[in-house]
Formats: sequence, C-alpha cells, structure tokens
Amino acid sequence: MTIRIAGLWLVLGFVALATACQEEGDVATVSEELAAMDADFIVVGGEQYVSQDGEIEAHLVYDTAFQWNDSTSAALRRLELVVFHEDGSERARVTSDRGRLDQATDRMLAQGNVVVVIPGENRTIRTEELHYDPQAGQIWSDSAFVMTMPGSRLEGLSFTSDIDFQNFEARGRRQ
Repeated sequence: MTIRIAGLWLVLGFVALATACQEEGDVATVSEELAAMDADFIVVGGEQYVSQDGEIEAHLVYDTAFQWNDSTSAALRRLELVVFHEDGSERARVTSDRGRLDQATDRMLAQGNVVVVIPGENRTIRTEELHYDPQAGQIWSDSAFVMTMPGSRLEGLSFTSDIDFQNFEARGRRQ
C-alpha cells in the first residue's frame, strides 16, 4: 500500500509540474502612446555623454528615446541633462518631461516643466522650453521663464544666455 501511495504522489507531482510548465508568464506590453509611435527604434532607459574636442561636456539620462532611420534627431521622454565645467564640476542640471536631441550636432530642446539648476550660484530657472547648443555655448528660451536666486526673482517672456550666465539677456522683463 505504501508503494501505491508513493506512486500516486509521484504521478500527481508530474501532473502539477506539467501544468505549471504550460502556464503563460507575464506578457510585456507598451502604452498606447508607445504603440502609436512610428519610430524605427525605441530605447527604454538610456544615457549618453556629450563631448567636444575630447572633453565630456554633458551627461544625458532619459526614460525613453524614439529614433527614426531617416533622422539624426531622437525624441526623448523624462530627461535629465547635467552639463560640466572644464574641471569636471557640475555647471548646470536640466530636467524636463520631454525633449529632442540632434545627434549630429548635440543640440537639444527640452520641453515641458523644464527646470534648470545652477548649483554654484544657487540659481533656478523654470520655463516650458529650453534650447541648448554646446557648440555655440548658448542656452535660450522663447517661452516665459522665472529665474530665482538668493534674494531676487526675475520673470520674462524669453531669454538668451551663454553657458556660464555671464551674458544673460532677458526680454519682456518683470521683477
């Protein structure tokens, strides 16, 4: 009788194992927005370094990138760009909901809840759109902005500046 019970348990074990092997695992799905994109490549979770003349100027981290075969431009979602001084210290940090990176020129456009933090000056700029051109050493926004620094606040309709904020020009200024 013990052999029959052991045999029964053995058969039940094999049946349970066979049933478990036939169960489907989790199926990866994408959001409707991703499914609707006509991108040739979609990268989820990535980073890229921007360099000029052999020196690293910036580090870009993004949640999602969309790339097309016929374009040097990539559409980015939830991005963070850290720009460095020549000595490697942090010059500025930019975060935004989305953006566009031209991989041929390293020019970038950040859009949606753009926040620029300049740690050395305790300066923060908030805007809906920010352009960055590392070759020209310029940033600018054609959208309204608010810049805060210790003890002051500046609002305007748009601005242009060099990377070091030495030549900052605000248009439509309000203080």
